[in-house]
Amino acid sequence: MVKIGDVNTLRVTKETKSGFYLGDHAEVFLPPAMAQDALKLYDDLEVFVYVDTKDQLIATTQTPFAVVGEYAMLDVVDVQEFGAFFDLGIEKHLLVPANEQKIKVRPHERHLVRVSLEEGADRIFGTTKFGKYLESQEFDIAEGDKVTILPVEENDLGYRVIINKKYLGLIYRNEIFTEIDINIAKEAYVKKIRDDGFVDVALQIQGIKNLDASKRTILAHLFKQNGKSHLHDKSSPEEIQRLLGMSKKTFKNSLGMLYKDRMVKINKDGIELSHKKKKT
Repeated sequence: MVKIGDVNTLRVTKETKSGFYLGDHAEVFLPPAMAQDALKLYDDLEVFVYVDTKDQLIATTQTPFAVVGEYAMLDVVDVQEFGAFFDLGIEKHLLVPANEQKIKVRPHERHLVRVSLEEGADRIFGTTKFGKYLESQEFDIAEGDKVTILPVEENDLGYRVIINKKYLGLIYRNEIFTEIDINIAKEAYVKKIRDDGFVDVALQIQGIKNLDASKRTILAHLFKQNGKSHLHDKSSPEEIQRLLGMSKKTFKNSLGMLYKDRMVKINKDGIELSHKKKKT
């Protein structure tokens, strides 16, 4: 079954002067401009499928920025009374109808858009109204899972992010200990799935796993410093963040565990390895 608004792997089953037809029943049309020079009958092809204005299934080998059910930051290419057209990364632009705009879209703007499928007509459209989708969505992620995030907007609380292209979330400013770049993907961890459909994420592993990773970071720092560092539990949060990329709370908890395990000594002027080893 062909999934409209998604990427499908389809077989070339018919060739005509006007182009190729894909699928078991040759129901998806691939325009000649989208066909590779060496394309031939019975080749398998990865294509994005959509419905055109004549209700015909069209395939493209271009890769869209998002498929149905996914979010992406998209650029406005044209605005009409009935809606705005966005660049989806393929030849066909994505329509966000006027009644699907949370705020009125203007030319040359960039907006966070969800790609959706019109019930009954099988046409894809975009929306900037996310409420009903957030309320009804099902999650294939859980707290503690590693995910890929794309920061898309900075706000007072932190950064709004797209998670695995399918969910919306937030990294809180007071939990950020490294540089964040808009539109540059990063790995993160699910902190909490909220009742309102948003997801809180963190750049650090949560719980005991976070402390284990932080202990290794502190030990690596000590080895790099020939076994001794001026850092201690009175160091400023800014300096700890700059040198180790962690919060002062995490540093103190991890340092306490290392001290308890007799792996480090805590002195007035800093910390050092219990069995100091020179760098080789």
